Amino acid sequence: MGTAAYLTASGKIIEEIGEANRQTLQQIQQRIDEKLITLENMTLQNAVNPTLSRFLSASDPQQDTENFGMTLTILNAMQVIIEDVDAVYLYRPDKKLVVSPNSGMVDETVLPDYVRQAVSTHPTKVWLDHKLESVLIRDDFHQITLVRRINTSNETPPGYLIVNLNDTAFFRVFSDMQLGARELLIVTPSGNVFSDRRSSLLSDEESEAFLRKVADSDAEKQLRIENAGGDSLAVNALKSNYNGWNYVTVISYSELTRHLQKIKQTTFILCLALILTSIIATGVLSKRWYRAIHSLVDLIRHRGGVAEGRTHKNEFVYIRNYFESLHQNNQQLEKQIEDSMPLLRANFIQKLLTEPYHPDMRERAEYYNLPINRPKFTVMCIDLDNMRGQTERDVNLFQYAVINITKEIIGGQAKGLVIRMHNGHIAALINHGEDERSTLDPKLSANLFQIAEDIRKVAESLLHITVTIGIGRSYEGLDRIRVSCLEALEALEYQLIEGSGCVLFIEQLKPDAASFSYPYEIEQQIVTNLKLANMVNIEALLDDFAQAIRTETLHHEHVRQSFAQLIAVSLRTLFELHPSGAQLHDYNLYYRLNELNTSAKIVNWLKTEVYPPIVGHLSSRMVQRTHSTIQKVLQHIHQHYDTDLSQPQLAALVSMPVSQFSHLFKGETGMTFSDYMIAFRMEKARQLLETTDVKIVDIAEMLRYNNSQNFIRVFKKMHGLTPGEYRLRCTKGQLTVVQQ
Repeated sequence: MGTAAYLTASGKIIEEIGEANRQTLQQIQQRIDEKLITLENMTLQNAVNPTLSRFLSASDPQQDTENFGMTLTILNAMQVIIEDVDAVYLYRPDKKLVVSPNSGMVDETVLPDYVRQAVSTHPTKVWLDHKLESVLIRDDFHQITLVRRINTSNETPPGYLIVNLNDTAFFRVFSDMQLGARELLIVTPSGNVFSDRRSSLLSDEESEAFLRKVADSDAEKQLRIENAGGDSLAVNALKSNYNGWNYVTVISYSELTRHLQKIKQTTFILCLALILTSIIATGVLSKRWYRAIHSLVDLIRHRGGVAEGRTHKNEFVYIRNYFESLHQNNQQLEKQIEDSMPLLRANFIQKLLTEPYHPDMRERAEYYNLPINRPKFTVMCIDLDNMRGQTERDVNLFQYAVINITKEIIGGQAKGLVIRMHNGHIAALINHGEDERSTLDPKLSANLFQIAEDIRKVAESLLHITVTIGIGRSYEGLDRIRVSCLEALEALEYQLIEGSGCVLFIEQLKPDAASFSYPYEIEQQIVTNLKLANMVNIEALLDDFAQAIRTETLHHEHVRQSFAQLIAVSLRTLFELHPSGAQLHDYNLYYRLNELNTSAKIVNWLKTEVYPPIVGHLSSRMVQRTHSTIQKVLQHIHQHYDTDLSQPQLAALVSMPVSQFSHLFKGETGMTFSDYMIAFRMEKARQLLETTDVKIVDIAEMLRYNNSQNFIRVFKKMHGLTPGEYRLRCTKGQLTVVQQ
């Protein structure tokens, strides 16, 4: 009996553990694939930048310093914005040149051989994974590289964007999962292995053959028992459709069944004791034996009920209690499943909207009683505007209110489901099509737009908030729901161009081919006014910059990319003017930029939070620099007053235009340059007349007056006496009167 219970329970536990492992692997695979896809999309956005194309088309890129500087800015922005990126390179194979934000323009030997070998095959896009030198099969150090081709506008061969991703991005995903005693591995087609470093159930010698078997398998899912080192291991493997990586969990079979083994042994010992007790009871205690048999019959009849009149326990009572506990646990499990059904249903809808389709999803959709009878599906995604600053409680209340409004409006016209997604958006899945009970037009466009407009208007009138709604295209079949959801989310991104509080239909927004011209002229005007610390002009130019982008661009990513480049150029200008300057912002500007969903919000943020600290800092530095510059000039005058000094000469001394020097000199001293020179030299003349016997003609020559009469005339104008009269008064002790 114990062996049978053990075999039955262990088989079911293995199945349940296998299903739990598959779900864990799917979550890990999805999160890692999302990181890789996000990196690929951001790399593609920068690959279409005309600055990079011009750099790759230049016959002599080292001579075009302006284009080279803008190229470095783009690469530096990528290296800063994209999370977990170690390095970004721009590679010109025809010139054997590599551009790096850290090293500038260097020889191609800075790239590893395996990267150059991959580029030699002229790929459009390729992922490379390379294990760094180590004797261990599961070492922690790897290099993941994305190579993206950039086509040029002329006959010049294409170039390549090369992005190195830090593998710690994967380990953060591992650490978020509750793996317990399981070991998690990622096996790539090239044979490299990423380990979670928590446990090692396989030795390195066993790993190599075992993991090679997993990598060579074409199966999308694997669940089997493997023998390794005298222990049985339960292995789950799931292959990614995106890059062919195998996600593997390994757990000891004996660890899984450890508690069952104890139950088996305990039951076996108990059965032996029962047999022995029964033999004794047969010969000695017939009445006790009768009561034990009666208790067993009563247990079978009442499924664990206690027989009347029982006052003493025997061995069968323990067996009955054991089965009673199993029955109670089963009831509790059924109750937990019933209570968790809404959450399980919402999680499945989330997977249906965001994960690749699997054939078993239809069966699960029927199990959760989802509306799937009509042929077409359309997804709407709703974003609550201007929730920044609201409490968590208020945001939840608004979201639940909008969910109820959406359910009410959709329910009057079609079958649908509404959930709150993990990313904070509200998603509505509408099932419609050829059905006599459906009031929704099969063509859908106008009706879907009207449903969305009704949701937007009711939310605004009842809740006094605005919502933005993105609508994906209508598709047939469950396998296209994810596509419609992605399109709805992409439609929401066009808030950057269209603004918030509106309905955005992807079919009306997404262009077939996007053309984009970055407003470099306005950028340079902003940089110029930044150097002049002119905030008023900067605010006006930011409005012109945003308007130029909305006029030129057809794709929402170009808007965000343009603002990111403007911020990068402004920060670089700040660094050039003040290399050792303090940190002016207490948060990452690029992260905040990605949080803002309209160009109006971005412009307001730039006007109120980004540029005022920079302008204030540069203005303060400008005042300090002006004072320091003029003090340097005055020190030079005081030391060389007896030489020929001119305003252009001193302006050149401080590397400043003459007109600007003249303006700053008068602002700092209150006198023009010529007036200051006359006043200082006359003061020197007065000191020489008081303290020396130098002839007046020699004093005039010393102070660079070619004509002594001019010197006498200027001295008399300044002091009211000629130099001779002044010296005579000094000798008679009348200096005080003269000075008064």
